[in-house]
Amino acid sequence: MRDLGIYFGTFAPCHVGHFEQIVRAKRENRHAAVIISGYEGDRGDRIGMNLAHRTRAMRQLLRHDSNVSILELNETDIPRYPAGWQPWLEMLENLINQTKDALDFDIASATFYMGEKEYIEPLESYFNEKWPEIDIHMTMVDRKILGISGTEIRETPILNWDYVTRPFRRFFVQNVLVTGAPNSGKSMLIEDLARRYSTSCSIEYAEEYFEDHQLKSPDLDAKDFHAIGIGQFELNRRHIHSNATRKIFFADTDVLYSKVHNMLAAHDEQDYVNQIFEHYIHLQTWSLILIMPPPEDSSDYDRKFYSLLLEQLEHYNLMNHAVILNDTYLENYNRAHALIDEILEEGKDN
Repeated sequence: MRDLGIYFGTFAPCHVGHFEQIVRAKRENRHAAVIISGYEGDRGDRIGMNLAHRTRAMRQLLRHDSNVSILELNETDIPRYPAGWQPWLEMLENLINQTKDALDFDIASATFYMGEKEYIEPLESYFNEKWPEIDIHMTMVDRKILGISGTEIRETPILNWDYVTRPFRRFFVQNVLVTGAPNSGKSMLIEDLARRYSTSCSIEYAEEYFEDHQLKSPDLDAKDFHAIGIGQFELNRRHIHSNATRKIFFADTDVLYSKVHNMLAAHDEQDYVNQIFEHYIHLQTWSLILIMPPPEDSSDYDRKFYSLLLEQLEHYNLMNHAVILNDTYLENYNRAHALIDEILEEGKDN
């Protein structure tokens, strides 16, 4: 057994092939350093998985593993490969030194694990010169062991879902928002769709808030609207990150829904609350928005709410992702089912 295994990559995402190499590095060595590299606008960043996100997900994947150190190498301010070899190697050395200094034993041997042959000579030359007292080894990784690549996963993440390690799956979850008029059957549709796709769904947070605080709609003030809107955002976020979410997530309303209720409220701090909601609305991403119109016997408030909701969806340029379900319940369910299958890029999911 050698002392230190060093495995680096972009990990966009970290898939099971990467994980097998991490296991190898930490079993063939007393300790392993996993280094996530990247830069602003890299291939991970372009799909909403920036370097900081990837580092955090890797730490979650390997938490409680005392045999592994997780390090981040930010290449944003150096030339792109291959022009940036020298500064990249210097940054890599500095990071590895952090791990070496933190260990309670001296490093006499180090092994670099890599998937590209052209990396061998620069790494070997640099570290043999910098660390003459350390026995340096180079090990090529077989990238075809499982027949999957990060590129394939980024291009067809749903079809390759099972190859993605769990903390990285959140970046590929397809988020479906079900919104519309109050009392329009949103919750029933969401529950049936979640059951159909064996995944998770959120509830309308306002109902839980009303119950916990023993409130009714006329009692709400700015503080309550703020709590409900942010509570819905956090509830949806937790589901997206949940292990129970499988490929797709269904949200029972969102921050925009809370904003519309706030716009129709009687309190004096509507603008203040809406400014807060504005930030969270822009953080939400939806692959599909299903809109439920008010039923024929709906109240004037519900109809007014629905009209304002459509205006707000237009305001945020969200109607191009939206479909209005205005038929019978069964027809609406079947329409939603077909739209979701299109998103999943499969004829059927289960």
